[in-house]
Amino acid sequence: MPSDVHRVRVRRPLFSSLMSFPASCFVLTLLADIVYARSYNMTWETASVWLLTIGLLAAFVIVLVGLFQAFVQGLWPSMVSRIGYAIVLILSIFNAFVHSRDGYTSVVPTGLTLSVIAVMLLLAIELLERFATPRQELVA
Repeated sequence: MPSDVHRVRVRRPLFSSLMSFPASCFVLTLLADIVYARSYNMTWETASVWLLTIGLLAAFVIVLVGLFQAFVQGLWPSMVSRIGYAIVLILSIFNAFVHSRDGYTSVVPTGLTLSVIAVMLLLAIELLERFATPRQELVA
């Protein structure tokens, strides 16, 4: 292989890859909340609660391990996004309490609002990670 040809290896941190599962659950929670708000079908409210719970269980473990790892290993640049994920986790815990109510108020308007805020924070964190941290390293 000629010396002027380089390969580019794309790195994606394990923490971000693992957080994609709970983030997907939170996005699907928002979609289920929207469908419930428009249809009043309790099946969507139940689906929303299950998605939120599964996302919370996964995120709780991943965020705690990620914060511990970043603190112990001194990964300060990634600490900002990990704290952002912790904020989403706390917000989603409040959202779970709102979703535990009975009837229409279990989702509309507070639960739906909290779901929108959580997804917007997830998008902001993803943009921060994408544009603020280097993802590629040049391999000779």
